[in-house]
Amino acid sequence: MDLANKTVLITGASSGLGAALAYAAVAAGANVVLCARRGERLRQVAAQARAISGQQAYAIRVDLTKPTQIDQLIKVLKQKVGAIDVLINNAGVGYFESALDLPQAKLKQMFTLDVLSLMQLTQQIGLSMAGLHQGTIVNIASQAGKLVTPKASGYAAAKAAVIAYSNGLRMELRPFNIHVLTVNPGPIKTEFAHIADPTDQYAAAVSRIALEPEVLATRIIRGIQRQQREINAPRLMEVAARLRGIFPALADHLIASPLFDRK
Repeated sequence: MDLANKTVLITGASSGLGAALAYAAVAAGANVVLCARRGERLRQVAAQARAISGQQAYAIRVDLTKPTQIDQLIKVLKQKVGAIDVLINNAGVGYFESALDLPQAKLKQMFTLDVLSLMQLTQQIGLSMAGLHQGTIVNIASQAGKLVTPKASGYAAAKAAVIAYSNGLRMELRPFNIHVLTVNPGPIKTEFAHIADPTDQYAAAVSRIALEPEVLATRIIRGIQRQQREINAPRLMEVAARLRGIFPALADHLIASPLFDRK
């Protein structure tokens, strides 16, 4: 898929992987529509994206946890932007707390942002893509959805839902010439780790395997161009996830041990 002058919509684009995706997309010749709650930071990313290649970069402030704001976003897109060629559902949040201690408000926020808003936006953008008989949808899930660890049960459940939804969506949208790419990253060097665990114990424990957002973003854009089905990184975690399927009891014992569980 040639991204030159295609329009790419990226959620959660005010920092981290979302911002890196914006820069990688414009470098590939795409125009970008950037969405997030933090308006000022979003506008800064859009300005930087325009400076990279001169491509168009729109900044639209939106709270994806509010369904009415998603509806308003769709109206703005139709009026000011036009058709979306690539949708990258990147927005998400995670909290690392034990299942018995995790507040319901945090659990609800994870499923609302990570799952339900993704589904709502995908449905509305997907309907437009189906009418044009073309498009690509990228869902940023997580290795957590495959390789669950202690204190991540709620987050893992949300990301497992994204993976399952993506797998079903891929089959349903194939007749409309719409491609679905699922991305399952492990820890990334972004502010996500601090939000998930404010003690920063988790960030320190995974620092050696944490992914650089710029490198991952480039790989995702390449995956869009090549119409890949799935991207898993780092490879070590993907291998571990596969082994867990073969030796589940042993894997549970090892992952829950102090040797592996650093949260």
